[in-house]
Amino acid sequence: MENKKELHLIGSMFYELINRFEGVNNKKHLYKGINEITVIEIKTILVIGCEEAKSMSHIAKKLGVSSGTATVTIDRLIDKSFVERIRDVEDRRQVFIKLSDKGNEVCNYINNLKHKLAENIFGLLSKEERALFLSILSKLNSNFNLVFDALCS
Repeated sequence: MENKKELHLIGSMFYELINRFEGVNNKKHLYKGINEITVIEIKTILVIGCEEAKSMSHIAKKLGVSSGTATVTIDRLIDKSFVERIRDVEDRRQVFIKLSDKGNEVCNYINNLKHKLAENIFGLLSKEERALFLSILSKLNSNFNLVFDALCS
C-alpha cells in the first residue's frame, strides 16, 4: 500500500511540474519582446521550426488542431511576414510552410528563452542529480508507449 501512495505522490508532483512549466510557457509576459503575435502564433512558429518547410497537415497535427484552424493562424502569420507559403514544384496542390527571416529571428529568440528557462529550473539540481534526472526521463520516454498501450488495451 505504501508503494501505491508513493507512486500517486510522484504522479501528482510530476503533473504539477508539467502544469507549472506549461503555464510559464503559455504566459504572454514570458514573450514580452514579441508584442505583435499571440501565444498560438508563437506555438505555430515553434512547430514550423527554424529548419525545413513543413506541410499544413504536419503543423495542424503537431498543434492538435484542425487544418482549418491551422490555416487561419498561418494566414495571420503570413500577413505579419513571419511565414511563407511554398508550392511544391512537382505537385502544385501540395503547400509547405516555412519561416521567413523575421520568423526565424522569433524562433531563435523563443528557443533561446526556453533554453534559459530550462537552465534556471534545472540549474537548481546538482550535476549528479541532473544526470540521474536525465536517466529517469530517458527511461520514462523510451517506455511510455509500452505503458500507455498496456493501460489502454
